[in-house]
Amino acid sequence: MPGFAVVDLETTGFSPRLGDRVAEVAVVLVDDAGRVEDEWSTLVNPERDLGPQHVHGIAAADVALAPTFDRVAPALLRLLAGRVLVAHNAAFDTRFLRAEIGRAGIAAAIDPVACLCTQQLASRYLTGSRALAACCAAVGVVHDGVHSALGDARATAGLLGYYLDVAGDDECWAVARAAADGVRWSLPAALPGAEPVLRGASRARGHWLAALADAPADPGLDAPGAPAPGAGAGADGHHDVSMYLRLLDDALLDRYVSHAERAALLAEARHAGLDRATVEAVHRDYLAALARAELDALDGTTAAGDRDDGAALRDDPALHEVAGQLGLDADDVAGAVEAALGTRLVDAVADAGAPGAAAPGAALLGTTVPTRPAFVLAPDDEVVLTGSMSRSREAWERDVRAAGLSPWPYVTRRTRLLVAADPDSLSTKARTARRYGVPVVTEAAFARLLAAREGASGRTPEPGVRRWAS
Repeated sequence: MPGFAVVDLETTGFSPRLGDRVAEVAVVLVDDAGRVEDEWSTLVNPERDLGPQHVHGIAAADVALAPTFDRVAPALLRLLAGRVLVAHNAAFDTRFLRAEIGRAGIAAAIDPVACLCTQQLASRYLTGSRALAACCAAVGVVHDGVHSALGDARATAGLLGYYLDVAGDDECWAVARAAADGVRWSLPAALPGAEPVLRGASRARGHWLAALADAPADPGLDAPGAPAPGAGAGADGHHDVSMYLRLLDDALLDRYVSHAERAALLAEARHAGLDRATVEAVHRDYLAALARAELDALDGTTAAGDRDDGAALRDDPALHEVAGQLGLDADDVAGAVEAALGTRLVDAVADAGAPGAAAPGAALLGTTVPTRPAFVLAPDDEVVLTGSMSRSREAWERDVRAAGLSPWPYVTRRTRLLVAADPDSLSTKARTARRYGVPVVTEAAFARLLAAREGASGRTPEPGVRRWAS
């Protein structure tokens, strides 16, 4: 006899009727004696905002790599077929499963008689709270990975094993087994399957620049009709990296290169025929230009003889944060600072440094980028918020209005900025912002922009480098 399939879901909210979706699913297979036979789990791309990420801890960059539920469904339903479906608060999980299965266009009804709820059974076999953590604690079941689908499914399977041990003759087991026995769903033959994607998938592949080694620098991989490999190189063999630098400048406004921004940068690097070594060289020059912008900001604040600019910059957390996003390390930060100090000395001697000077990467690649202004929020600029944020939406909107800006409920071409709980958000607002070229930034970056607006620092960016949100 097949036994039990213990299921747990992580979702974007509480109501599939209101548009909430499954973001992670796990199944632990348990035999009739309560022994674990196998387990399976995957993230699911919900094609929308992830909801309370501070609760379930799922990153948008990870679900962006995950299959949608219609592709997960074949493997999931095969695991459930013929088994009693068990969940803690089964009404919640089965409600979402029915909605997702129906949305996928699969005829697979879930019989409530063939389901058991360990939360309801707790009223028979336990006393006290019926919350999963409390039930597990009461019977000595380990509950690791709270609010991850697999962690909760494992805990529920342990709780089920305890129930079977202490009340194996309860008629509820036989009734549920009879209802589940022989249940098989007819899945469409053409329905595609998918490999499971787990938490941390976006980090498991190493730094995003590693993708440049996955395929040749062939723009044909990214878009039909694109120039031939190396088309970004001039007659002298140098590459035009101006568009890459502009994309990088936009991406680093909040000191974080999101999943979508990485994809755009990789596509542009391939289009320009840039290999990883060349891109890393561009990144080092870019970091040096940022260090020089920081030096310029220090000038005039304290007498030069009273400070050690090099030491201050080498320990600057913002430079280290940006370096990490660029695939660089502490040694690269130190090198950037030394280069910036050297450039400042040369400029001081030559009385140079006029606008329109060479941009990051110019010495290596023979290219220039026009001076770009610092990103500044102007009065009445429209700001849109998306996601379940660390502060209430009302609190953020009060701050937006207090800064003389306009909170707006949706993204338009007039939108100046989208503030996201997760910059990799898959929400409709985030997708629209990317399509319109509207910057998407974190809450922390937005707070820095508001502080800069209040303080009006007046810093001037290095030519070719737009200052990040400071």
